[in-house]
Amino acid sequence: MIHTSDKTSFLCTLPGAARGLAYSITVGFIDPEHPNCVHFTSFVGEGRRSFRVLASESDVPSAATCSIEILCRMAIGQVIRDSLYAKTVEGDHVLDMRAQPWEGELRPAGSRSASRSPRPHSLG
Repeated sequence: MIHTSDKTSFLCTLPGAARGLAYSITVGFIDPEHPNCVHFTSFVGEGRRSFRVLASESDVPSAATCSIEILCRMAIGQVIRDSLYAKTVEGDHVLDMRAQPWEGELRPAGSRSASRSPRPHSLG
């Protein structure tokens, strides 16, 4: 795994179609230090696909203690396991903290700037 502790945005390719589906992944935070959701966006194929995988209220403390990379890998594992990229019309999904972390390539897309606070994401 690539050490990505200071990154909050990534690129990855999920299974699908002939060559896979490219996704931009951005981590959302409950406060500047604690991640609680992963936002997936793809512009490949038929239109834009966008959805979030959020920690449930009871799992927010556990999700907030995960490293950003582990949170992303768990969310990606769940997305692949449950084919969530094919269910974008259903809206956001609840993170399964027991999901098997994905071990594929997770490429950093940018770095977290000290002058810019992470955007908060709520369950509602």
